[in-house]
Amino acid sequence: MKRAKKIGAARARTRWGARRAAPVVAAVLAAFAGPAVTGVAQAAPGPEVFSWGAGDAGQLGSGGTGDRWSPGPVMGLHRGEVRKISAGGTGSGESFAVAQLENGTVRAWGHGSSGQLGTGSRNDRGTPDSVNGLRDVSDVAAGGAHALAISKGRVWAWGDNGDGQLGNNRTGDDSTVPVRVPSVFMARQVAAGCDFSLALMEDGTVWSWGSGARGQLGTGDRNSHSVPQEVRGLKHIAEIAAGCHHGVARTEDGAVWTWGDNLTGQLGDGTGKGSSDEPVKARWLRDIRKITAGADHSFAIRNDDTVYGWGENRDGQLLEADQSDDTGVSRTNRNTPVAIDALEGARDLAAGRGHDLAILDDKVVAWGANTEGQLGDGTARARFAPVTAARGDFHHVAASLAGNTSYAY
Repeated sequence: MKRAKKIGAARARTRWGARRAAPVVAAVLAAFAGPAVTGVAQAAPGPEVFSWGAGDAGQLGSGGTGDRWSPGPVMGLHRGEVRKISAGGTGSGESFAVAQLENGTVRAWGHGSSGQLGTGSRNDRGTPDSVNGLRDVSDVAAGGAHALAISKGRVWAWGDNGDGQLGNNRTGDDSTVPVRVPSVFMARQVAAGCDFSLALMEDGTVWSWGSGARGQLGTGDRNSHSVPQEVRGLKHIAEIAAGCHHGVARTEDGAVWTWGDNLTGQLGDGTGKGSSDEPVKARWLRDIRKITAGADHSFAIRNDDTVYGWGENRDGQLLEADQSDDTGVSRTNRNTPVAIDALEGARDLAAGRGHDLAILDDKVVAWGANTEGQLGDGTARARFAPVTAARGDFHHVAASLAGNTSYAY
Protein backbone atom coordinates (compact mmCIF):
# COMPACT_ATOMS: atom_id res chain seq x y z
CA MET A 1 0.00 0.00 0.00
CA LYS A 2 1.42 3.39 -0.95
CA ARG A 3 1.65 5.96 1.81
CA ALA A 4 0.14 9.34 0.98
CA LYS A 5 2.55 12.23 1.24
CA LYS A 6 1.20 15.49 2.62
CA ILE A 7 2.00 18.29 0.19
CA GLY A 8 1.62 22.38 0.22
CA ALA A 9 -0.76 -0.05 -13.01
CA ALA A 10 -1.94 1.77 -15.99
CA ARG A 11 -5.22 0.72 -17.49
CA ALA A 12 -6.22 2.56 -20.66
CA ARG A 13 -9.93 3.39 -20.64
CA THR A 14 -10.02 5.98 -23.40
CA ARG A 15 -12.84 5.41 -25.88
CA TRP A 16 -13.07 7.95 -28.63
CA GLY A 17 -16.47 6.98 -29.99
CA ALA A 18 -17.34 6.74 -33.66
CA ARG A 19 -18.31 9.88 -35.51
CA ARG A 20 -21.79 9.63 -36.88
CA ALA A 21 -23.08 10.91 -40.18
CA ALA A 22 -25.14 14.06 -39.60
CA PRO A 23 -28.72 14.44 -40.78
CA VAL A 24 -29.82 17.12 -43.19
CA VAL A 25 -30.21 20.38 -41.31
CA ALA A 26 -32.80 23.09 -41.82
CA ALA A 27 -32.01 26.50 -43.22
CA VAL A 28 -29.61 28.86 -41.55
CA LEU A 29 -31.05 31.60 -39.34
CA ALA A 30 -29.16 34.67 -40.53
CA ALA A 31 -26.13 35.60 -42.58
CA PHE A 32 -23.04 37.26 -41.18
CA ALA A 33 -20.16 38.82 -43.04
CA GLY A 34 -16.86 40.09 -41.70
CA PRO A 35 -13.16 40.15 -42.45
CA ALA A 36 -12.16 37.36 -40.04
CA VAL A 37 -15.39 35.51 -39.31
CA THR A 38 -17.57 33.77 -41.87
CA GLY A 39 -20.77 31.75 -41.77
CA VAL A 40 -24.01 32.39 -39.95
CA ALA A 41 -24.92 34.15 -36.74
CA GLN A 42 -27.39 32.55 -34.36
CA ALA A 43 -29.36 34.87 -32.11
CA ALA A 44 -28.77 34.18 -28.42
CA PRO A 45 -30.58 36.79 -26.32
CA GLY A 46 -31.23 36.47 -22.61
CA PRO A 47 -29.25 35.46 -19.53
CA GLU A 48 -29.18 31.70 -20.15
CA VAL A 49 -26.18 29.43 -20.41
CA PHE A 50 -26.12 28.04 -23.97
CA SER A 51 -25.11 24.65 -25.34
CA TRP A 52 -25.04 22.99 -28.75
CA GLY A 53 -23.68 19.94 -30.56
CA ALA A 54 -23.91 16.31 -29.44
CA GLY A 55 -26.59 15.62 -26.85
CA ASP A 56 -26.99 11.86 -26.80
CA ALA A 57 -26.06 11.48 -23.12
CA GLY A 58 -27.95 14.55 -21.94
CA GLN A 59 -24.80 16.70 -21.96
CA LEU A 60 -26.63 19.66 -23.52
CA GLY A 61 -28.65 20.06 -20.34
CA SER A 62 -31.77 20.52 -22.45
CA GLY A 63 -33.80 17.81 -20.73
CA GLY A 64 -33.52 15.53 -23.76
CA THR A 65 -30.95 13.52 -25.69
CA GLY A 66 -31.13 15.01 -29.17
CA ASP A 67 -28.31 16.92 -30.86
CA ARG A 68 -28.51 20.69 -31.35
CA TRP A 69 -27.29 22.41 -34.50
CA SER A 70 -27.58 25.91 -33.05
CA PRO A 71 -27.31 27.25 -29.47
CA GLY A 72 -30.09 26.65 -26.97
CA PRO A 73 -30.41 27.07 -23.21
CA VAL A 74 -29.15 24.75 -20.50
CA MET A 75 -32.17 24.25 -18.27
CA GLY A 76 -31.97 25.76 -14.81
CA LEU A 77 -28.70 27.66 -15.23
CA HIS A 78 -28.22 31.40 -15.74
CA ARG A 79 -25.01 33.17 -16.67
CA GLY A 80 -24.99 35.33 -13.56
CA GLU A 81 -24.84 32.32 -11.24
CA VAL A 82 -22.18 30.34 -13.14
CA ARG A 83 -18.51 30.96 -12.47
CA LYS A 84 -17.07 28.12 -14.57
CA ILE A 85 -18.15 25.22 -16.78
CA SER A 86 -15.77 22.35 -17.53
CA ALA A 87 -16.79 19.70 -20.07
CA GLY A 88 -15.39 16.18 -20.14
CA GLY A 89 -15.87 12.79 -21.77
CA THR A 90 -14.03 10.45 -24.11
CA GLY A 91 -16.63 10.35 -26.88
CA SER A 92 -19.90 12.00 -27.84
CA GLY A 93 -22.02 9.39 -26.09
CA GLU A 94 -19.93 9.71 -22.94
CA SER A 95 -19.72 13.49 -22.53
CA PHE A 96 -20.68 15.37 -19.38
CA ALA A 97 -20.25 18.80 -17.82
CA VAL A 98 -19.73 20.26 -14.37
CA ALA A 99 -20.59 23.83 -13.39
CA GLN A 100 -19.12 25.77 -10.48
CA LEU A 101 -21.70 28.25 -9.20
CA GLU A 102 -21.12 31.61 -7.56
CA ASN A 103 -22.59 30.28 -4.31
CA GLY A 104 -19.81 27.67 -4.06
CA THR A 105 -21.87 24.62 -5.04
CA VAL A 106 -21.43 22.39 -8.11
CA ARG A 107 -23.90 20.96 -10.60
CA ALA A 108 -23.34 18.26 -13.20
CA TRP A 109 -25.19 16.70 -16.13
CA GLY A 110 -24.68 14.30 -19.04
CA HIS A 111 -23.16 10.82 -19.02
CA GLY A 112 -22.92 9.22 -15.58
CA SER A 113 -22.05 5.53 -15.86
CA SER A 114 -18.78 5.86 -13.93
CA GLY A 115 -20.24 8.15 -11.28
CA GLN A 116 -18.69 11.24 -12.88
CA LEU A 117 -21.75 13.39 -12.10
CA GLY A 118 -21.17 12.98 -8.36
CA THR A 119 -24.88 12.61 -7.64
CA GLY A 120 -24.67 9.26 -5.87
CA SER A 121 -25.89 7.30 -8.90
CA ARG A 122 -24.61 6.11 -12.27
CA ASN A 123 -27.55 7.44 -14.24
CA ASP A 124 -27.25 9.98 -17.05
CA ARG A 125 -28.82 13.37 -16.30
CA GLY A 126 -30.43 15.56 -18.95
CA THR A 127 -30.50 18.65 -16.72
CA PRO A 128 -28.03 19.99 -14.14
CA ASP A 129 -28.15 18.20 -10.78
CA SER A 130 -26.34 18.98 -7.53
CA VAL A 131 -23.04 17.24 -6.84
CA ASN A 132 -23.27 15.67 -3.39
CA GLY A 133 -21.82 17.50 -0.42
CA LEU A 134 -19.63 20.15 -2.04
CA ARG A 135 -19.54 23.66 -0.56
CA ASP A 136 -17.23 26.66 -0.86
CA VAL A 137 -15.87 25.40 -4.19
CA SER A 138 -13.26 27.60 -5.88
CA ASP A 139 -12.47 25.53 -9.01
CA VAL A 140 -13.71 22.49 -10.95
CA ALA A 141 -12.41 20.30 -13.78
CA ALA A 142 -13.97 17.53 -15.88
CA GLY A 143 -11.82 14.73 -17.31
CA GLY A 144 -12.47 11.61 -19.34
CA ALA A 145 -14.91 10.06 -16.87
CA HIS A 146 -13.95 11.74 -13.60
CA ALA A 147 -14.13 15.22 -12.13
CA LEU A 148 -12.30 17.37 -9.59
CA ALA A 149 -13.13 20.28 -7.31
CA ILE A 150 -11.30 22.48 -4.80
CA SER A 151 -12.96 23.43 -1.53
CA LYS A 152 -10.97 25.50 0.97
CA GLY A 153 -7.72 24.38 -0.64
CA ARG A 154 -8.54 20.69 -0.52
CA VAL A 155 -9.16 18.62 -3.65
CA TRP A 156 -12.19 16.37 -4.07
CA ALA A 157 -12.59 13.80 -6.86
CA TRP A 158 -15.31 11.50 -8.16
CA GLY A 159 -16.09 9.16 -11.04
CA ASP A 160 -13.78 6.70 -12.81
CA ASN A 161 -10.81 5.48 -10.79
CA GLY A 162 -9.46 2.79 -13.10
CA ASP A 163 -6.00 4.38 -13.12
CA GLY A 164 -6.00 5.99 -9.70
CA GLN A 165 -7.17 9.36 -11.03
CA LEU A 166 -9.21 10.00 -7.87
CA GLY A 167 -5.96 10.19 -5.90
CA ASN A 168 -7.35 8.39 -2.85
CA ASN A 169 -4.70 5.64 -2.73
CA ARG A 170 -7.02 3.15 -4.42
CA THR A 171 -7.31 1.91 -8.00
CA GLY A 172 -10.33 0.41 -9.71
CA ASP A 173 -13.03 1.57 -7.30
CA ASP A 174 -15.13 4.26 -8.96
CA SER A 175 -16.96 6.72 -6.73
CA THR A 176 -20.41 8.19 -7.40
CA VAL A 177 -19.85 10.90 -4.78
CA PRO A 178 -16.87 13.17 -4.12
CA VAL A 179 -13.99 11.68 -2.12
CA ARG A 180 -11.17 13.72 -0.71
CA VAL A 181 -7.67 13.49 -2.15
CA PRO A 182 -6.14 13.09 1.30
CA SER A 183 -2.61 14.34 0.67
CA VAL A 184 -3.38 17.62 -1.14
CA PHE A 185 -3.69 20.88 0.76
CA MET A 186 -3.52 24.50 -0.40
CA ALA A 187 -4.54 23.80 -4.01
CA ARG A 188 -5.62 26.75 -6.15
CA GLN A 189 -6.39 25.15 -9.53
CA VAL A 190 -7.23 21.68 -10.85
CA ALA A 191 -7.14 20.18 -14.35
CA ALA A 192 -8.28 16.75 -15.54
CA GLY A 193 -7.23 14.69 -18.55
CA CYS A 194 -8.75 11.54 -19.97
CA ASP A 195 -7.19 9.36 -17.26
CA PHE A 196 -5.13 11.60 -14.98
CA SER A 197 -5.42 14.62 -12.69
CA LEU A 198 -3.38 17.74 -11.95
CA ALA A 199 -3.38 20.22 -9.08
CA LEU A 200 -1.59 23.57 -8.91
CA MET A 201 -0.56 24.46 -5.37
CA GLU A 202 -0.35 27.86 -3.70
CA ASP A 203 3.45 27.52 -3.66
CA GLY A 204 3.57 27.30 -7.48
CA THR A 205 4.30 23.57 -7.71
CA VAL A 206 2.21 21.07 -9.69
CA TRP A 207 1.16 17.61 -8.51
CA SER A 208 -0.26 14.75 -10.60
CA TRP A 209 -1.92 11.37 -10.17
CA GLY A 210 -3.63 8.71 -12.29
CA SER A 211 -2.31 7.04 -15.44
CA GLY A 212 1.30 7.65 -16.39
CA ALA A 213 1.41 5.35 -19.42
CA ARG A 214 2.21 8.21 -21.82
CA GLY A 215 4.26 10.29 -19.41
CA GLN A 216 1.27 12.50 -18.59
CA LEU A 217 2.12 12.64 -14.88
CA GLY A 218 5.46 14.34 -15.61
CA THR A 219 7.20 12.38 -12.86
CA GLY A 220 10.14 11.09 -14.93
CA ASP A 221 8.66 7.63 -15.35
CA ARG A 222 5.61 5.98 -16.93
CA ASN A 223 4.17 4.49 -13.79
CA SER A 224 0.63 5.16 -12.68
CA HIS A 225 0.12 6.64 -9.22
CA SER A 226 -2.97 6.57 -7.04
CA VAL A 227 -1.57 9.28 -4.74
CA PRO A 228 -0.26 12.69 -5.87
CA GLN A 229 3.33 13.02 -7.07
CA GLU A 230 5.19 16.24 -7.79
CA VAL A 231 5.66 17.06 -11.48
CA ARG A 232 9.40 17.30 -12.07
CA GLY A 233 11.10 20.67 -12.14
CA LEU A 234 8.05 22.94 -12.24
CA LYS A 235 8.28 26.05 -10.06
CA HIS A 236 6.53 29.41 -10.05
CA ILE A 237 3.59 28.04 -12.05
CA ALA A 238 0.60 30.35 -12.51
CA GLU A 239 -1.80 28.17 -14.55
CA ILE A 240 -2.27 24.56 -15.64
CA ALA A 241 -4.27 22.75 -18.33
CA ALA A 242 -4.77 19.11 -19.28
CA GLY A 243 -5.35 17.50 -22.66
CA CYS A 244 -6.40 13.91 -23.05
CA HIS A 245 -2.91 12.56 -22.34
CA HIS A 246 -0.71 15.66 -21.98
CA GLY A 247 -0.24 18.46 -19.47
CA VAL A 248 0.48 22.17 -19.96
CA ALA A 249 1.75 24.72 -17.43
CA ARG A 250 2.30 28.50 -17.65
CA THR A 251 4.92 30.10 -15.45
CA GLU A 252 4.52 33.42 -13.68
CA ASP A 253 6.86 35.03 -16.22
CA GLY A 254 4.87 33.74 -19.22
CA ALA A 255 6.78 30.66 -20.39
CA VAL A 256 4.98 27.38 -21.23
CA TRP A 257 6.01 23.86 -20.23
CA THR A 258 4.41 20.64 -21.50
CA TRP A 259 4.69 16.89 -20.88
CA GLY A 260 3.04 13.60 -21.83
CA ASP A 261 1.84 12.37 -25.21
CA ASN A 262 3.45 14.00 -28.25
CA LEU A 263 2.25 11.87 -31.17
CA THR A 264 0.57 14.87 -32.83
CA GLY A 265 3.02 17.51 -31.63
CA GLN A 266 1.03 18.48 -28.55
CA LEU A 267 4.19 19.31 -26.56
CA GLY A 268 5.17 22.11 -28.95
CA ASP A 269 8.88 21.47 -28.45
CA GLY A 270 9.73 20.93 -32.12
CA THR A 271 10.63 17.26 -31.76
CA GLY A 272 9.15 14.13 -33.23
CA LYS A 273 9.49 12.38 -29.90
CA GLY A 274 6.46 10.22 -29.15
CA SER A 275 6.10 11.41 -25.56
CA SER A 276 7.97 12.95 -22.65
CA ASP A 277 7.65 11.81 -19.03
CA GLU A 278 9.00 15.12 -17.71
CA PRO A 279 8.26 18.73 -18.68
CA VAL A 280 9.83 20.26 -21.79
CA LYS A 281 9.67 23.90 -22.81
CA ALA A 282 7.33 24.80 -25.67
CA ARG A 283 9.25 26.73 -28.31
CA TRP A 284 8.99 30.45 -28.97
CA LEU A 285 6.34 31.19 -26.37
CA ARG A 286 6.91 34.15 -24.04
CA ASP A 287 4.75 36.67 -22.22
CA ILE A 288 1.85 34.19 -22.24
CA ARG A 289 -1.15 35.13 -20.08
CA LYS A 290 -3.55 32.21 -20.73
CA ILE A 291 -3.37 28.56 -21.82
CA THR A 292 -5.98 25.99 -22.77
CA ALA A 293 -5.70 22.36 -23.88
CA GLY A 294 -7.90 20.18 -26.06
CA ALA A 295 -7.68 16.44 -26.56
CA ASP A 296 -4.48 16.55 -28.65
CA HIS A 297 -3.75 20.25 -29.26
CA SER A 298 -3.31 23.41 -27.21
CA PHE A 299 -3.58 27.21 -27.42
CA ALA A 300 -1.84 30.09 -25.66
CA ILE A 301 -2.68 33.81 -25.58
CA ARG A 302 0.16 36.31 -25.28
CA ASN A 303 -0.02 39.63 -23.44
CA ASP A 304 -0.29 41.45 -26.79
CA ASP A 305 -3.40 39.32 -27.64
CA THR A 306 -1.60 37.12 -30.18
CA VAL A 307 -2.96 33.56 -30.11
CA TYR A 308 -0.70 30.55 -30.71
CA GLY A 309 -1.71 26.95 -31.38
CA TRP A 310 0.11 23.64 -31.73
CA GLY A 311 -0.57 19.90 -31.91
CA GLU A 312 -3.22 18.04 -33.88
CA ASN A 313 -4.55 19.82 -36.95
CA ARG A 314 -6.40 17.16 -38.96
CA ASP A 315 -9.70 19.06 -38.64
CA GLY A 316 -8.18 22.49 -39.18
CA GLN A 317 -8.01 23.26 -35.46
CA LEU A 318 -5.01 25.57 -35.93
CA LEU A 319 -6.62 27.71 -38.67
CA GLU A 320 -3.60 27.75 -40.96
CA ALA A 321 -4.29 28.88 -44.52
CA ASP A 322 -2.14 27.43 -47.31
CA GLN A 323 -2.58 25.26 -50.38
CA SER A 324 -2.15 21.88 -48.74
CA ASP A 325 -5.42 20.56 -50.16
CA ASP A 326 -8.47 21.78 -52.06
CA THR A 327 -9.77 23.61 -49.00
CA GLY A 328 -6.72 25.87 -48.94
CA VAL A 329 -6.19 24.91 -45.30
CA SER A 330 -3.25 23.04 -43.86
CA ARG A 331 -4.12 19.73 -42.19
CA THR A 332 -0.55 19.20 -40.99
CA ASN A 333 0.00 18.67 -37.29
CA ARG A 334 2.33 21.29 -35.79
CA ASN A 335 5.02 20.39 -33.26
CA THR A 336 5.89 24.04 -32.65
CA PRO A 337 3.45 26.88 -31.88
CA VAL A 338 2.09 28.90 -34.80
CA ALA A 339 0.48 32.34 -34.58
CA ILE A 340 -3.22 32.40 -35.54
CA ASP A 341 -4.12 35.80 -36.97
CA ALA A 342 -7.86 35.09 -37.15
CA LEU A 343 -8.03 34.80 -33.35
CA GLU A 344 -6.12 37.93 -32.39
CA GLY A 345 -7.94 39.71 -29.59
CA ALA A 346 -9.86 36.64 -28.40
CA ARG A 347 -11.21 37.16 -24.87
CA ASP A 348 -11.57 33.44 -24.17
CA LEU A 349 -10.69 30.15 -25.90
CA ALA A 350 -11.81 26.55 -25.49
CA ALA A 351 -10.25 23.52 -27.18
CA GLY A 352 -12.08 20.24 -27.76
CA ARG A 353 -11.24 17.18 -29.81
CA GLY A 354 -11.75 18.27 -33.41
CA HIS A 355 -13.40 21.65 -32.84
CA ASP A 356 -12.61 24.82 -30.93
CA LEU A 357 -14.35 27.96 -29.66
CA ALA A 358 -13.43 31.59 -28.99
CA ILE A 359 -15.07 34.84 -27.95
CA LEU A 360 -14.30 37.70 -30.34
CA ASP A 361 -15.96 41.02 -29.48
CA ASP A 362 -19.65 40.16 -28.93
CA LYS A 363 -19.53 36.86 -30.83
CA VAL A 364 -18.92 33.24 -29.94
CA VAL A 365 -17.08 31.73 -32.91
CA ALA A 366 -16.25 28.11 -33.71
CA TRP A 367 -14.25 26.12 -36.27
CA GLY A 368 -13.11 22.59 -37.10
CA ALA A 369 -15.15 19.38 -37.24
CA ASN A 370 -18.94 19.70 -37.26
CA THR A 371 -20.33 16.17 -37.43
CA GLU A 372 -22.90 16.73 -34.67
CA GLY A 373 -23.54 20.45 -34.87
CA GLN A 374 -20.77 21.39 -32.43
CA LEU A 375 -19.98 24.59 -34.35
CA GLY A 376 -23.51 25.88 -33.80
CA ASP A 377 -23.91 27.40 -37.27
CA GLY A 378 -26.96 25.34 -38.22
CA THR A 379 -25.05 23.10 -40.62
CA ALA A 380 -23.07 19.86 -40.59
CA ARG A 381 -20.19 21.36 -42.59
CA ALA A 382 -16.65 21.36 -41.24
CA ARG A 383 -15.28 24.91 -41.12
CA PHE A 384 -11.70 26.01 -41.63
CA ALA A 385 -12.32 29.64 -40.69
CA PRO A 386 -14.26 30.85 -37.63
CA VAL A 387 -18.06 30.93 -37.99
CA THR A 388 -20.39 32.71 -35.62
CA ALA A 389 -22.36 30.45 -33.30
CA ALA A 390 -23.88 33.05 -30.99
CA ARG A 391 -23.98 36.77 -30.25
CA GLY A 392 -24.46 38.36 -26.88
CA ASP A 393 -22.87 39.19 -23.56
CA PHE A 394 -20.82 36.00 -23.23
CA HIS A 395 -17.59 35.89 -21.24
CA HIS A 396 -16.55 32.23 -21.36
CA VAL A 397 -16.71 29.16 -23.61
CA ALA A 398 -16.15 25.44 -22.95
CA ALA A 399 -15.78 22.41 -25.23
CA SER A 400 -15.95 18.71 -24.40
CA LEU A 401 -12.45 17.36 -23.84
CA ALA A 402 -12.81 14.55 -26.38
CA GLY A 403 -16.41 14.96 -27.53
CA ASN A 404 -18.54 17.17 -29.76
CA THR A 405 -20.41 19.51 -27.41
CA SER A 406 -20.00 23.27 -26.87
CA TYR A 407 -21.02 25.76 -24.17
CA ALA A 408 -21.11 29.56 -23.83
CA TYR A 409 -21.87 31.55 -20.71
